Amino acid sequence: MNIYTRLIMYLKPHKKRFALAMLCMAIFSALTGATMWLIKNIFDKIFIARDMHMLYIVTLIIPVFFLIKGIAGYGQNYLLSYITQNVVRKIRNELYEKLIGLSHVFYVNNSTARLMARVTNDVMALQNALFRVPPSIIRDGLTVIVMIGVLFYLHWKFAFIALVMFPLASLPLIQFARKMRSASREGQKQMGEVYASLQETLSGFSIIKAFMQEETEIGRFHKENDKYYETQQRFIRVDARSSPIMEFMGSLAVAFILWYGGKDVINGVWTSGSFVAFLTAAFSLYQPIKNFSQTNSLIQQALAGTERIFEILDEKPSIVDRASAVSLQQFKHTIVYNDVSFHYPEKVNVLLHISLAIKAGDIVAFVGPSGSGKTSMANLLLRFYDVNEGTITIDGVDIRDVHLQSLRSLIGIVPQETVLFNETVKYNIAYGMRSATDAEIIAAATAANAHQFISRMPQGYDTMIGERGMKLSGGERQRLSIARAILKNPPILILDEATSALDAESEQLVQSAIENLMVNRTVLMIAHRLATVRKADRIIVLDRGQIIEQGTHKDLVGQEGIYSRLHNLQLL
Repeated sequence: MNIYTRLIMYLKPHKKRFALAMLCMAIFSALTGATMWLIKNIFDKIFIARDMHMLYIVTLIIPVFFLIKGIAGYGQNYLLSYITQNVVRKIRNELYEKLIGLSHVFYVNNSTARLMARVTNDVMALQNALFRVPPSIIRDGLTVIVMIGVLFYLHWKFAFIALVMFPLASLPLIQFARKMRSASREGQKQMGEVYASLQETLSGFSIIKAFMQEETEIGRFHKENDKYYETQQRFIRVDARSSPIMEFMGSLAVAFILWYGGKDVINGVWTSGSFVAFLTAAFSLYQPIKNFSQTNSLIQQALAGTERIFEILDEKPSIVDRASAVSLQQFKHTIVYNDVSFHYPEKVNVLLHISLAIKAGDIVAFVGPSGSGKTSMANLLLRFYDVNEGTITIDGVDIRDVHLQSLRSLIGIVPQETVLFNETVKYNIAYGMRSATDAEIIAAATAANAHQFISRMPQGYDTMIGERGMKLSGGERQRLSIARAILKNPPILILDEATSALDAESEQLVQSAIENLMVNRTVLMIAHRLATVRKADRIIVLDRGQIIEQGTHKDLVGQEGIYSRLHNLQLL
């Protein structure tokens, strides 16, 4: 009931249009019932009584009936389509806004493709139901009511027989509903797995071809697709059984009425016109009831999809602004990690009792073996996660008491894996500063050593760079990332191994751009290659989540510790 209640809230703004659509359905159903009157008079008044006056009347009425019925059908379809598209658009927007607002940990625990399946496949199931179910339930329901009235008007005794027998034909729907909903829920979940397999293949096509694993990936996709096929077959088997069973049970009711009523016509108890109209009305009852069985499958698919949609809409971000949060307009003095401990939900402690002060203008490098906690130090400062123990402060203010938007406005990041969008060069550089002028964008690109290669591109700054910047080299992508950070002009900068995947020439250009970027900023540099941290004011050596050593490059090389060992290994 909670699902139905929430869906009704989406329909509420469109109640006037929905009421008008219901009026169209009512007119459609009423005219369907009135057709029985026409059939009765055609047989009794025209064919048997040979009434020419009635022939003229019926001849004129028939086109008018079907014209009005057609207008009512058009109105119903147009209005329901309008309502459906607006409701689905609103739900898609809410889903996207929710996904954008969720915290970092949510994306760690959920694959992109499975989320895409919810935004596409599940929403489509809901869209089909919103458009097709109301006509079936309301219009066909009204048709059933009208036809029952017609049956009582024509012959009350047979009407009672129909009222007893037709509901019995609907009993199997209850059992079918449970099975179809279960199969539908499983099928929509499995479609997410198909999307996941497809996404991994499309994003990793270079590795697949380089390692000649096309057949392996084809087999993996076939396996997931076969699972989806099996769940769909379960659904289809149940759905396919429902119609024949409903038809057979309905036919028994009609056959009984034909046998029992036919004797009365032969014996002259009632006219042939009344009986034909009654039989036609009984058959007209059968079609809406059959439609209910088909509608049932749509409802179960929509309910399964809507449950999954609402799961995302009900998801709560793990990182939110406190009610008393303040805004930080600038950074002047120090960043302090005070006895910080942190662990990811599924792991043991990543950081243990870290205490560290970083003064404004300092360049601090974090080095150490993989898994030592370097990236976690940056993630905590950005509040992708919150500390489990201790505090992180900026100018004495706990970052948990700072509005996320103002906190992240103070921080720029140049990641190891550059994230660019399938847009223009200009769009990507100005991503963190949408109000930037062309002159400011060009100045940022020039400082990032990117203006020269951008100028050689076909449309210059208006050139589309492809998905994830695939039309650019690694060094070009990284320089666009640096230009983006320069344009944002943050007082705090995080460099996450920004030159590790580049060739020597590109690294030199990127390193020069980074040095331009680092001027007059507080820098947290995460590095595996120690050659990039020589100029740091202080180097923090992490191992197993703890600070083991700290000092300048010269100081640490002279000690026979982890840094010295890593330095010697890289020299070798």
